[in-house]
Amino acid sequence: MTFLPSCRETRERLTDYSEGALSVRERALLRMHLLICSACTAFFRGLLAVPRVARFLLPAEAPPSREGTEALSAVLRRISRQREKGVG
Repeated sequence: MTFLPSCRETRERLTDYSEGALSVRERALLRMHLLICSACTAFFRGLLAVPRVARFLLPAEAPPSREGTEALSAVLRRISRQREKGVG
């Protein structure tokens, strides 16, 4: 006889479940648990929402700073001059 995983076991495996890292059997048992357990289903929905919330809360990647851009340009000019002189 096969027993469904406990709530603790289910919650520990939800990331693997969402990434498709469980065997067919493990996936089926976990899915059955989610079908009958509203608490674990709510927990799983919350877990799935984390990336969306993080994208909303975290700022978009900042554009390069003026200083960083100027420093990079200076380095590239120096490399170009050295190549013209035949150094390096």
